[in-house]
Amino acid sequence: MRVVGIVCEYNPFHRGHALHLARAREAAGADYAVCVMSGALTQRGAFARHDKWTRARAALECGADLVLELPVRFACAPAPEFAAGGARLLAGLGVVTHWSFGCEPEALAFLTDAAQVLQSEPPAFRAALRAGLGSGLSYPRARALAAQQALARPGLAEAMALPNAALAMEYLRAMPEGVTPVPIPREGAGYHDETLGALSSASAVRAALERGEARAALAALPRPERFAEAEACGDIHEPEALTQALLYRLRTAPTETLAQLSGMGEGLEYAFAAAAGRVHTRDALILSVKSKRYTYARLSRICAMALLGVTREFAERHTEPACARVLGFRRDAQPLLAAIKRQGTLPLVAKALRRADDPLIALDVAAQDLWSLGCKSPALRQTGRDFSTAPVIV
Repeated sequence: MRVVGIVCEYNPFHRGHALHLARAREAAGADYAVCVMSGALTQRGAFARHDKWTRARAALECGADLVLELPVRFACAPAPEFAAGGARLLAGLGVVTHWSFGCEPEALAFLTDAAQVLQSEPPAFRAALRAGLGSGLSYPRARALAAQQALARPGLAEAMALPNAALAMEYLRAMPEGVTPVPIPREGAGYHDETLGALSSASAVRAALERGEARAALAALPRPERFAEAEACGDIHEPEALTQALLYRLRTAPTETLAQLSGMGEGLEYAFAAAAGRVHTRDALILSVKSKRYTYARLSRICAMALLGVTREFAERHTEPACARVLGFRRDAQPLLAAIKRQGTLPLVAKALRRADDPLIALDVAAQDLWSLGCKSPALRQTGRDFSTAPVIV
């Protein structure tokens, strides 16, 4: 049995994702495709627009056989932890033979060499990294320039700055032994391009939806009806919905408490506390703290950690998933599920209530409750969706 694994967000699931799934299956000669998908929160620290079950159903209808939830502990984390969490979950299934990921074409030639230097960290790399950090560069930029210098590869730093390339290198570093990488060149608009087209980016679709251009945005999705229903009934998370809760948290928590949050450091707690007293939007808060040293994504993740109360100690203590949470599967994937039950080291969990005492599941439940609190429709802001929603079966 050949099984290709994909770590994803699908926020929302668009035509480019469907194309990647099809090409990944073909390139791997896969019998099945397993997607490990972010739930309520994404890697850049924002809440997904649509709930995880809606996104899982779209994936299952367009080529996935099984969709598992990537715990928030890894889903809303820097690229190395995001990739490592996905790798540990895929490895724990015991059946994954290939791992596919999208990457900008111009970065493909750099991937393997860059991943190797990041993994081995030769002396030249470490010296250049220290120099870059000492000059005030952010860690991702300093690391990219250090890799470029260590490998003497002009243009490498720019390639590493591309969103999919940065994750692809982390996937290669985290990939379990014996698993075959299947990189697929990304087509269509850039990752953050907000122009709608034949292969629109997720950023473009979300931006159009936020502008009220639902018809044009949904036309970019292979399963528009799935998301149209959520848009129509207000079952979507609004970007600034939890801003007041976030500002309250930052304004009232002692700075020593803020200092313990995952991702916080180097006195950032003082910058956040001061900015929270001046601004009235989440975006303005992040931009007030942002500098050459601190990326928008890192600061956005800290905001999410503040809402959830996730400390550095919690993150350091929980580095391994204890189970594989099932969001949905295809009926004809029963042989895959049976193989996972026989060969996997992580149990498949269909009902969150059965593992409510698992700290990572509890965190996912809290994140989903916050997602629901930020719903556009007041009638959908109840808690406990993780306990009342069954896995999607297609």
